[in-house]
Amino acid sequence: MNPGVFSLIITIAVPLLLLLWNRQRVKGKILCVVVRSDRSTVMGLCELWNDFVIFEERAYDVYPDFVRLTRFPMGWPAMFQELVPAALYNEEDAIPLDWINLGNRLESSMNLRSALEENWVRKLVHEAATEGAGFKLNWRKILPIALIALGAIGLIIMFVLR
Repeated sequence: MNPGVFSLIITIAVPLLLLLWNRQRVKGKILCVVVRSDRSTVMGLCELWNDFVIFEERAYDVYPDFVRLTRFPMGWPAMFQELVPAALYNEEDAIPLDWINLGNRLESSMNLRSALEENWVRKLVHEAATEGAGFKLNWRKILPIALIALGAIGLIIMFVLR
């Protein structure tokens, strides 16, 4: 294969295919952010069925007042991201949460910061860092970046050897 054609494919066709693939993937879907009972969150693209979505065998209502637009997939360059509607849900409740007014909070973040001791926060961060079964890699995020880096290195090597 001619190196010029190969570099043209790498620089034009692959990003174009990636853009089209992402656009097709988010078409007619909504990003659901579900807060579980253990205070963890799970995100996923769900297909919109009239006025409800199904996420992990549970059905949730969709209210237009509580839907916000966000860019998906997060962490990708802005030119590859698509605007998608997003809704915030409690796992046990079918009605979405309001992104802005989550409830009347008794303390502000500044009051909490002044109440905490510095050593207590340091110990909490240390325990959180050492807890768990070890370091886990998220290959879904690393793989596209690694492929782009390998393509760039291949182009550099191709131009140097030429």
